[in-house]
Amino acid sequence: MGRRRVMMLIDMNSCVGCMACVVACIRENIARQNRGDVEIPEDAVYHARTKPEYAGMELGLTGDIPIFIQCQHCDNPPCEMVCPTGATYIDEDGVVALDHGKCVGCRACIAACPYGARTIYRRPLAGEPLSGGEGFQPGYPDKCTFCRHRKRGEGLWTPACIEACAFGARLFGYEEDVIESSEGRAVRLLEALGTEPKVLYILPVKGRR
Repeated sequence: MGRRRVMMLIDMNSCVGCMACVVACIRENIARQNRGDVEIPEDAVYHARTKPEYAGMELGLTGDIPIFIQCQHCDNPPCEMVCPTGATYIDEDGVVALDHGKCVGCRACIAACPYGARTIYRRPLAGEPLSGGEGFQPGYPDKCTFCRHRKRGEGLWTPACIEACAFGARLFGYEEDVIESSEGRAVRLLEALGTEPKVLYILPVKGRR
């Protein structure tokens, strides 16, 4: 039996749009400790690793549905395929990760991602991420990592966005458990591309928005 892989489920029917997940993501991965003060870029919301966007037909949905976009942690990630140095790779938990030590900043991964889930921040930032670990680095492509720097030992960990959601709109766990919890109601974005995303969505029921 192979290693159990992780997956995330986002239920847009339970989401109230409070943005707690976005704020938690910014504090966990973008904010810097600098001379005793916390520095947060003015445009941090744009660079947050999960953020609401109106994803219409370009994501295979009907109409303009507000949905949280982030790295989909694909089983067949286009970003990995185009990376010339192997900086983008899939780790043992199924997380699509980025090795800044190998990244040359060519931005091929940004162009290749069909979900628009990667950004790059050009301005300098002093200090270190509050969480340490894999906070984003200016000048390099950035993406959601499922907060894998929080992992301790061999068990599951809790991403910051999951921890922050008071309404249970997000679920993170092992692939088979998340699929079972979705009760057959979840979809994958742009499924026809064959990327096999590991972020599932339960779309809003008509009339709920």
